[in-house]
Amino acid sequence: MKTKTKTKTKTKTKKRLAYFIGLLMVATVIFAMLAQRDITRIYGGLTEQVDASQFELTSTPFAINNVNVLSADGERFIPAQSVYIEGGLIVSIEDTPNLDTNIKSIDGVGQFLIPGLTDAHVHLWKSSNDLLLFVANGVTQIRELASEPAHLDLRQQIKDGRIGPDMFVASTRLGSFGFFEGLFMAWAQGFLNINDASEAEEQVKILHQQGYDAVKIYSQINNESYYAVAKTAKTLGMLVVGHVPFTMDIASMYPLQDEISHLEEIMNALNRDFGDYGADNSEEFLAYVESHSGEIAKQLHKNNIAVTTTLWLVESFVRQKTDLDQVLREIEFEYENPGISEWSTIAGRGIGWLPGVNRYQWPDDLSDDRRARSEIYWQTYAKACQIVLQHLIAHDVKIMAGTDANIPPAVPGFSLHDELISLNKSGMSQAAVLRSATSIPAAHLTNNAGMISPGRKANLVLLDKNPLEDISHSKTINTVILNGKVLNRALLDQLLAQVKQANDASRTQDIGTYIKQ
Repeated sequence: MKTKTKTKTKTKTKKRLAYFIGLLMVATVIFAMLAQRDITRIYGGLTEQVDASQFELTSTPFAINNVNVLSADGERFIPAQSVYIEGGLIVSIEDTPNLDTNIKSIDGVGQFLIPGLTDAHVHLWKSSNDLLLFVANGVTQIRELASEPAHLDLRQQIKDGRIGPDMFVASTRLGSFGFFEGLFMAWAQGFLNINDASEAEEQVKILHQQGYDAVKIYSQINNESYYAVAKTAKTLGMLVVGHVPFTMDIASMYPLQDEISHLEEIMNALNRDFGDYGADNSEEFLAYVESHSGEIAKQLHKNNIAVTTTLWLVESFVRQKTDLDQVLREIEFEYENPGISEWSTIAGRGIGWLPGVNRYQWPDDLSDDRRARSEIYWQTYAKACQIVLQHLIAHDVKIMAGTDANIPPAVPGFSLHDELISLNKSGMSQAAVLRSATSIPAAHLTNNAGMISPGRKANLVLLDKNPLEDISHSKTINTVILNGKVLNRALLDQLLAQVKQANDASRTQDIGTYIKQ
């Protein structure tokens, strides 16, 4: 009897254990699904999507008559020109109007024609509505710098006729992490974890086969992996872009990296050499940046390494800490994807914008003394980046305007115009600023646009005011020409209205206090 009882007890125990394990597995799956849904929401993937097919346009021959055309060097406008466009290309530029009554004619009197703009540092995440925001702001090319396979699909859809800017798609971020941290970073933030040369070489070859245009270096990559990534990418014709790794100085990457994706990456490298500045030695650090940036700029120019700016974002850091509400009132907040702006990612490592989730705001319990010291720190941070920029200008380094769009408070499309203003205030001429968003990135990213000349792609913007007189006039957009297709002001306003409507339908928080009146 005892044996039978023991057997029954064991059977019951096994059944209970199996039942418990089954419940645990189900709970784990449910948790993983909910967590994945949260990640999708946080990166804008649950926001209502605008039906882009309603904006499909046809390309027919047309002429823009009597317009002021930006010269090839970007230094002046040539008056009273007539630009003939057919098949998505600029066919001719003449001194006399095209009077062919069989083609459409746009009256360009008193207006200024510039190449379409490029934002060389954006993050779409899962927010495809942003493509419309870029176009509505005259941005006809973007470079995505934290990619996923969906971005390759979007790039192809745009090539096939979907409305959107040309897309240059760099890979996801490449970093070196421990096993468990690497799993988490891959799942939560899309990182590709590589730790040795053979693994790096294999992964770069896979990225190339998948169709990525470049590899994105992140700060935490180790030296062995970095060198293997860079050398393999070079042999495959892929650009090497991104950060300056924590374990390297800038000189070590001169022969290998094609571009540094933030001004602050140069400043941070200088800070590591300096020994980490703080509120007490901020002036000494600025002097150090001043004395050492020239040589770095000289070497960047010598090695043909471009630098993308994201200056306006850096300048906003201290203001997001000291007066976040005012910063949010100054931007076009209603167009920012609410999934991105309302939520923070797991473990507090987020891209939230609003108070309570904003990644840059001070903790509520920070003392007044700590706040004052932090304010000095971040003011110095921005000033150091401005000093770096001034040396890049002086040594004729290739500078590309970029915004880190979708990082707070950079609203896609709109923020590029803010970036142009910041670059101008920090020492770049209006002409140089325009080149940083037109001809220079077009050449660097091998896009047959960026200049107004026969044979070039017809990605153009018609402005009501002269941006060489005031760079803020880049905002006075009358018409955008995208691959030879005309989007007038009424249609551009419709794009914006559709995105706002989709955002409003997906909001969980009232942002009325931040909307410009």
